[in-house]
Amino acid sequence: MDSNQRKIIFVLLIFFVLSLAVFFRLWQIESLPGGLFPDEAANGQDAVLILQGTHTPFFERGLGRESLYFYLLAGSIGLFGIGVWQIHIVSALIGILSVVAAWLLAKSLFGRKAALITAFFMATSTWHTTLSRTGFRAILIPLLATLFFYFAYLVIKEEKHKKRVLWAILSGASLGLGFYTYISFRAMLAILGLIAVIIFVIQRDAFKKFWRELIIASLSSFIVAAPLALYFLGHPGSFTGRAGCVSIFNPDLNQGDFWGTFLGVIEKTFLMFFTQGDLNWRHNVSGMSMLNPVAACFFALFILICLGFLIKERLNFFKKYFKYCVLIIWFLGMLGPAMLSAQAIPHGLRAIGAMPAVFLFSALGLMFFWEKIGRIFKDKFVLVLALAMLLLTGAVYDFNLYFNVDANSSEFYYAYRSDLTVVSDYLNERNLKKKTYLVLDEYSVQTPEYLTLGNNQPYILVDPATSYKRKMSSGDQIVFTQSTMFDTKKYKEENQDIKIVKQEFNKFGQEIMRVYEPFQN
Repeated sequence: MDSNQRKIIFVLLIFFVLSLAVFFRLWQIESLPGGLFPDEAANGQDAVLILQGTHTPFFERGLGRESLYFYLLAGSIGLFGIGVWQIHIVSALIGILSVVAAWLLAKSLFGRKAALITAFFMATSTWHTTLSRTGFRAILIPLLATLFFYFAYLVIKEEKHKKRVLWAILSGASLGLGFYTYISFRAMLAILGLIAVIIFVIQRDAFKKFWRELIIASLSSFIVAAPLALYFLGHPGSFTGRAGCVSIFNPDLNQGDFWGTFLGVIEKTFLMFFTQGDLNWRHNVSGMSMLNPVAACFFALFILICLGFLIKERLNFFKKYFKYCVLIIWFLGMLGPAMLSAQAIPHGLRAIGAMPAVFLFSALGLMFFWEKIGRIFKDKFVLVLALAMLLLTGAVYDFNLYFNVDANSSEFYYAYRSDLTVVSDYLNERNLKKKTYLVLDEYSVQTPEYLTLGNNQPYILVDPATSYKRKMSSGDQIVFTQSTMFDTKKYKEENQDIKIVKQEFNKFGQEIMRVYEPFQN
């Protein structure tokens, strides 16, 4: 096989992998996931505020959230209107771009074979697919972190001065934009600090060679991040946000045993790749490992190889295997936000920044295995076929988890509060604000608030705890959701002159909406 044929095959394989990334993230996006979680809806509300002229680097709703993702949502909502898929599709497109970025970085560092496998693992990953179809701003972290390292590497390898300046600007801008995503991106400061210390120790001449590019990248990052920094200077309480509430240093969470809690969190965080993963359906297929068995095996193999080389080489490891060292620091640094929190552990969302490094590790582990096994078995065709079957088995496993297990789980639908989407559709259809009462808590109501914005939220909110006191007159209706169905019992006991006029059930036979109105006199 000549070089041109190899190039054609690689182009076809890249197209295949990117097609998988698109398929896993866009197929059935209008119906899966089937609802809009209140936090997602809150993001949509802030996006609408942007469309109405409110511009800020940070929104205070929900203990505070960085705004870059909301501006992207605003573009989608401005084009397609208010709805559920209009939010999810933004995350899906970001997820697809993240696969492309991972491919670019892996290709630059380790060649096209490693890049192809890295992109394949990421494209078909249930973990990344789930978060790519959920409207959370954290999905931007893998993209911007990967782009930063990619452009930084181009700075080092580029010989032409003008291009080095361009890559430096782009690397700094990627870093600066990252701070507008999710609080865990701030771990990049510690990651870069440690990398800088290692460079200073093993090759301090690098600072002399690239000092101009370092200044340019720093200025670029500072300029991009400046509006957010100024906001935090004026609102210092917003800087930590919810981090203090879930911190491992919080005595309410560690119960006086900091070290015991910390070690337990570390154990659960590392085991999530192999055994029990995040239980939250919005982050992962509840309880399943974050990696499929194929990717997990090669991920573990790479970790063992690195430990072996570290023991053998000791301090020389950092100089001899610097690229691997950077990846390991990236991986461990981005696991930091998860390991420094003590609530809902393991937590796939807080560890999202480690994703690109994780899939690179799996690819490198497979490459190492491929090299060793290739020395034993000389029939390349059989080896390639076996490898393809192995990778496709992992992809089918991941596909089944999301599009079969998730899609047929009542817990998955409730995790996204699919009942609230049905309720919101009914409220919009009825559109009688002064005569419609919605029984729902103040947190969950964020979804109807967003989805009924076009009709000026046509309902009166009723506290579930006191809903039984609400009396209705002719033409009134009171609406209960899946989460407040329990309150219908008390309401019926206290209000005998009512009847059910509408009920909705999901495909699992669960009642997700019940509407009462008074008997006509």
